[in-house]
Amino acid sequence: MKTISLLLKFILPLILALCLFFITHPESILADDAIASVQYHTPTPDPTGGFGFWATGGFDRQPKTSYYTTVGAPIEITTHTVRSTLSFGLNPFETVYHNWFISNDGGKFSQIPNETKNSLVYTPQQTGTYYIQLYTYYAGIFTKDKFYSDVITVHVLKKSIDAVFLNITIDKNYLYNVKDSSNNAIVPKDAYATASPNPDDATGDISWSSDNPSLATIDENGHIVANSDNKSGIVKITGSIKNSDGSIVTSKPQNIKIGGGLENQTVHANQPATFHLQTDEDDKRDDTKAKITWYKRSTNGQVKQLETQADPTTYVTSPTTKAENGDEFYAQITVKRNTVRTNSAVLNVLPPTDPNINIKSFIEDTTFHPAENTDSVINKVSSNDKLVINSKVYNSGYKNFPNSSLSIPLFPLDDNRNFNIDGITVNKQPLTTDDYQIVNNNFNNQKELIIDLKDLKVSDTQNVKIDLTTPTINTEQTIDSTPYFSGSTDDGNDFQSEGNKLQINLTPNQITLNPHSIQFDPITQFQKGTTKYRTAATNAPYAVVSVDGSQRKTGNKYLFVKQAYPLEDKKGDILGANLFYKINNSIQSIKNKVLVEEADGDIPLTSVIWNKKDGLLLKVNSNQIEPGQYSTKLNWTVQNSI
Repeated sequence: MKTISLLLKFILPLILALCLFFITHPESILADDAIASVQYHTPTPDPTGGFGFWATGGFDRQPKTSYYTTVGAPIEITTHTVRSTLSFGLNPFETVYHNWFISNDGGKFSQIPNETKNSLVYTPQQTGTYYIQLYTYYAGIFTKDKFYSDVITVHVLKKSIDAVFLNITIDKNYLYNVKDSSNNAIVPKDAYATASPNPDDATGDISWSSDNPSLATIDENGHIVANSDNKSGIVKITGSIKNSDGSIVTSKPQNIKIGGGLENQTVHANQPATFHLQTDEDDKRDDTKAKITWYKRSTNGQVKQLETQADPTTYVTSPTTKAENGDEFYAQITVKRNTVRTNSAVLNVLPPTDPNINIKSFIEDTTFHPAENTDSVINKVSSNDKLVINSKVYNSGYKNFPNSSLSIPLFPLDDNRNFNIDGITVNKQPLTTDDYQIVNNNFNNQKELIIDLKDLKVSDTQNVKIDLTTPTINTEQTIDSTPYFSGSTDDGNDFQSEGNKLQINLTPNQITLNPHSIQFDPITQFQKGTTKYRTAATNAPYAVVSVDGSQRKTGNKYLFVKQAYPLEDKKGDILGANLFYKINNSIQSIKNKVLVEEADGDIPLTSVIWNKKDGLLLKVNSNQIEPGQYSTKLNWTVQNSI
């Protein structure tokens, strides 16, 4: 129910207001107080690529960005760059140049003379803060690659600061022990260790050690290189910092694995085995330029090329058999003309003794079933809908379960409602209320329906059907339910197995009307017989009444409007004009209920949008109208809405 008001002043403007809302949208103003880094040039983004292919070039080994030292104590800065594969292919013999630049005033940079390598030993002569950046470029006939490193900040202190703790990190966790076959390595053979002392401004010298140099070595700059002799194992890398008093602080060792790319796999019979090329996960890696071919060598010596799968870095076998025990798998990685072959990984197949339960569940709303519903997702579920959940529980393992159950998560614990259980059958046999219960599961924060499946032997199947009725639904809500099996094997071990997730999207199924403000063109004296139209705010494409909410069910829906009483001012004087409804040249008084909008069947009721000369209009009935503010009320109603 809304209000229409009429204001008559010197030009007698008429305002018909159903309701007027002023909504403000505060805007956040974010101050950008970030200070640009001191730099000779904007640093080049890190290179992207993978398996021997570099899509872009740059510094694959950026320098450490912060150093603390004292006057006369040198620091060593190390870097390494790679070129894109395309650039390298066009001119593999480009000359590389390195220019180091330094600034001691935070702005102006000058070139450091006689420094032309990708590493720099810098010995400061006075205290202060210095900024250093490396410019590396490759000059050739067809290409010229330019790379700028991250900016290095060197803090030169008056006196040494001792470290109390040292932490180290390594940028890769796996290195290959194969021989490098190209200038752009196909597989990762080296990595870099970085030291972070506490406090950050500790000035001691860092040294590095490997517990097994035959597997991988590390130099004074933290550069780790794997062996090329096919030796595999785990290397422990340790960093140490020597303080000014001669004490040494040693880090906790960090492990890095050295291998040929594949690990042996052990599975039980009837389970698939997964062989995966061991590389660091990197969002920037691009394996599409490498050709990866998988092979299988059976115990009889026969070698078979395997079909490439969706992820070429991984090969997943079919469910294994005892006869495949001892088979070997390996991969061949090719980039252009360069090839690397992984080690051969052994497949070990154990006897099939593990338990295994497969669960497949389906859900259906038998009351209402829109086209977007699936076997696992039902939408627009509302009050008193009839739902059916069918779950197939199959014992595909090699263990019997004398005691077992199926759990179906339902409403959240903090919701005082739940589904009504209309009936449950297992293999078409009805259960009694003693065979199931609803309990609170604090782990997943849901109420759960637990159904007793009793004895589930090897190769047995339990077909469970659950009939539910929804409670009253007042708000939009989603219930995620993942059925799961629980049981104890005949040798006393507990076991659980999850099925597929089901989703129930609840809706209150109700219509909400939101009338908007209406204004008419102004009225002046001596306009008897004229029609006044609404202003642009409530003409197409703008709605007069917005219709929101869910309207899922079938049935006709009708929207009506009716004027509650004549337009009058605060003194009770009646306006000499009347409202009427016009559509398709048909004119109706709204003193009685008038049909404005109609929707048949399952078509939703839509918002009311009128052209300027249709809908609610105002006709002036008098030449003499007293100025003032006039109002009335309109009743908007929906009939037969479900």
